[in-house]
Amino acid sequence: MTGALVYLYVTSVRNAVVQRLQRLRQPKYLAGAVVGAAYFYFIVFGRAFSRSGRAPGSAPLPEGGNLEALAWIEPFAAPALAVIILLGWLIGKSRAALQFSESEAAFLFPAPVSRRTLIHYKLLRNQLGILLTALLLTLLSRRGATGHPLQQAAGWWVFFSTLNLHFIGASFARQQLLELGLNPVRQRLLLGTALLLLTLATWWWLPVPPDTTNIVALLHFAREQVGQAPLSWLLLPFSLVTRPYFAPDTGAFLLALGPALLLLAGHYYWVIRADVAFEEAALEYAARRANMVAAARAGHWNPGRGAPTKPRSEPFRLGAHGWAPVAFLWKNLIALGPFFRLRTWLIACAAMFTLISWLGADRGRADYLMLIVIFSGMFSTALLVGGPMFMRREVQQTLTQLDITKAYPLAGWQIVLGQLLSPIVLLTFIEWFLLLCFILAVGAAKKKIAFLVLLGSGGMGGVALVVPPLVGLLLCLQYAGVLYFPAWAAATPPPGGGGGIELLGQRLIFMLGYLVVLVVALLPAGGAGALVFFIAHALIGKLTAFILTTLTVSAILGLELAACIGWLGGKLERFDLSTEMPR
Repeated sequence: MTGALVYLYVTSVRNAVVQRLQRLRQPKYLAGAVVGAAYFYFIVFGRAFSRSGRAPGSAPLPEGGNLEALAWIEPFAAPALAVIILLGWLIGKSRAALQFSESEAAFLFPAPVSRRTLIHYKLLRNQLGILLTALLLTLLSRRGATGHPLQQAAGWWVFFSTLNLHFIGASFARQQLLELGLNPVRQRLLLGTALLLLTLATWWWLPVPPDTTNIVALLHFAREQVGQAPLSWLLLPFSLVTRPYFAPDTGAFLLALGPALLLLAGHYYWVIRADVAFEEAALEYAARRANMVAAARAGHWNPGRGAPTKPRSEPFRLGAHGWAPVAFLWKNLIALGPFFRLRTWLIACAAMFTLISWLGADRGRADYLMLIVIFSGMFSTALLVGGPMFMRREVQQTLTQLDITKAYPLAGWQIVLGQLLSPIVLLTFIEWFLLLCFILAVGAAKKKIAFLVLLGSGGMGGVALVVPPLVGLLLCLQYAGVLYFPAWAAATPPPGGGGGIELLGQRLIFMLGYLVVLVVALLPAGGAGALVFFIAHALIGKLTAFILTTLTVSAILGLELAACIGWLGGKLERFDLSTEMPR
């Protein structure tokens, strides 16, 4: 049967490649594939195949820079792997996690095939994804690594293959414990207790850090302790897996590869020798995955959530009469669950205020405050540009629910605004929270937290008014893409379907569109705001000028958003799905 399974695997891969190539005849896939291929050529392959291993035109690294960087990263690789594996044991599935598709289960399970042969077939299927992942990560990490590229690829392959086998073996072990009468709750309780005792024993053994207020000193201390007993003993299996990738030369790579392969072989023996009945769990997974794909093709993009087990509380009281878009917001917030409520945001703000006040009480904790400043600023900027992309599927429901929404006795702009209101509110509150973290951390670091909170109440109020219309404009681009390019919206694959390089290209095109919309929207608002600031600063003062500037910018962005919503509302009223997508 081994030859038949290999034939099945090779034929499936070949047919998948042929299908991907054939659908490039459609412009919606071809345009995305061209952009995606260009991205890989200039960003990934151009760096990988250059003689120096760097991207063309990039600045050369200092002598020994790679070795110094890897020397800093390598000690923390084994603890990171240990955390990943322990989390897999704690939160992993309680049943054997060997996943087959519905067609594989229907074809292979009734066949005269042994359980060990099925495991071999699944391991062979997993190897294709592991090899592609190792190759891609080698290309992406080529600049910051040392050694031959084949050594790096082999290091990644050892890492992911061992991790894959360990997760499969762990699921088999949990299944065996379940058959012995130890339910998942007791399994996690016993494992959690053992980890807690081991952590306390290790903590008692370790010396006290010399300086807990200096992040750099803490990193040096952690780096030293990881290489010493008892942590080095506990982390030895994990360090064996990560050493081949960090080997600086061929000799060190060969010395590290032997123990890593022995550990990999031990995992393989563990998985193959496990006598676990995984067929029932595999059938349940195959049926659940088939239902998800069918629901996604029908337009229900979140079939896994299902109906709520109990009635959910409403986020606010909805009146019998009122502004129609608010009803859309009320309905969507109920669907999102009880976590997305105003009280959650207020609790998070109060917790962050308490944390930053405690950090600001000691001058030696200034490094932690600067980390909050840096990360809050970075996440705020990234979320402003990338946040609307996470709402892609929510906006795509416009196509599947078009017959229902157009039947509402509402104008087109009311429907558009109602569907955009919930993602605007969610992204706005996250941006406000990050902005609050930024201002509080700066104030605590400068020992002027009271003054900056007062300044932030005015300044942040102005900036906060800029965020909702700006986020709304970026979401309008996503909505316009659905109405003007419905074939692209329908081209998004269902969960687990895989998008391919053409989907990557489509997302890159939309990202470029976000940046263009951001620049075009900010040009008139920024010009008018700069003019107001210079005039008000000369006549009134800096703080009042800043507040007036942000109010001016938010007003102009609000007018632009209103114009976009009106334009999209007219397009929605004229939109006919049968003519746009005749198939």
